[in-house]
Amino acid sequence: MAGEVTPQGEGARSLHLRKLRVQWQIVTLQVLATLSLVWMYMEVVSTYVVGSIDHTQLFDTLESGLGTELPLGDWLTGGGNEGLARFYVPMGLGLGLGGAMALLAFQTPKFQQRVKLGFIIGLIAILAGRFVLGYAWQLVSDGWSAPGNNVLQLLEWPLLMMLSFIIMTFYLLPIITGTKGIWGLSRRGVAWSIGFTLLFLGVHAILTFPLIRSQLGSYGSQLTTLEIIVSEPTVFGLVTAQQFSLILIACLMMVFQESAFGVIRQLEYAYRLPESCKRDPEYVSQMDNLLNGHLRHTAIFLSLTVVATTIALGFHAVLLDWVNGITGSQWAAQVGESIELTLTYGLVISALLFLGIMALLRFIVPWQRFWGLIESSFTTRE
Repeated sequence: MAGEVTPQGEGARSLHLRKLRVQWQIVTLQVLATLSLVWMYMEVVSTYVVGSIDHTQLFDTLESGLGTELPLGDWLTGGGNEGLARFYVPMGLGLGLGGAMALLAFQTPKFQQRVKLGFIIGLIAILAGRFVLGYAWQLVSDGWSAPGNNVLQLLEWPLLMMLSFIIMTFYLLPIITGTKGIWGLSRRGVAWSIGFTLLFLGVHAILTFPLIRSQLGSYGSQLTTLEIIVSEPTVFGLVTAQQFSLILIACLMMVFQESAFGVIRQLEYAYRLPESCKRDPEYVSQMDNLLNGHLRHTAIFLSLTVVATTIALGFHAVLLDWVNGITGSQWAAQVGESIELTLTYGLVISALLFLGIMALLRFIVPWQRFWGLIESSFTTRE
């Protein structure tokens, strides 16, 4: 019996993190997560922020209030540009900063401490270096006295520079934390990025509520409001452009989350395997199947989610066309103008009707067998 037992085979490939992190499926998922993060951020910015509460408007308000120009140039902040062009350079800075933080996370603790210490010393030197040297020179030349105006003015540039960077960082928090989470394999970074985005959307929705918006005065009038209910559907004849933007933001957030967390889960699984299993060709093949299946599911199911959500929100338009073809246009027009289909809960009713019909189709169409045949066809091709 002992002679029939064969030792565990070893292949050229392995599941060690050094090799697995450069595998094309892992890199593809990380690139997909990064593209989804940038696209989601641009959709949020273009829908809610640009021309309403973007950083360039805040910089202009500060400059007019302080009576001086901020140290950051327009080429860096995007000032003077129109639309999304205001965010191109800042987004590049956010991606670079997030990537640097992710790279730092893989260094030794000693190196990380040195970098943090150097950053703190440099920050102190920028903030107070010129002031300390100027005040020391004043003490040497004039004796003990309070700092003069010319010495105090040395603090103006560093403080304004720090204020400008803080404002830029606040606007770029989803990009910075999301990039760190993707490439630094940090669940917390991904969660913070999603949390910041959802927090902004929630606060913006509360502030744009008509009763609250009216109390904000001139500040409330600057906030972008979305007329998503009564406007004419233009996307596939089902939803408005604003509604489709919201659908796209939600689905891109899911792609970003699933891709980033998928990479972290698979690498954690490979890291916890015994050393002998990491070189076993069967485990390597199993990892390839898991990663390929994750890529397929991310592409197929989330694309179907976009289509299904679009149809669900515009399902009343499909029903009205069906009613129009059966009963005539007069009765269908009266139904279309009814309050149930023009206010917010009309969309909820449409979505519930769509879900109800799809649930009834479950008893007619064997969805599980249908998807099983599709998955088995992909498996046989491999």
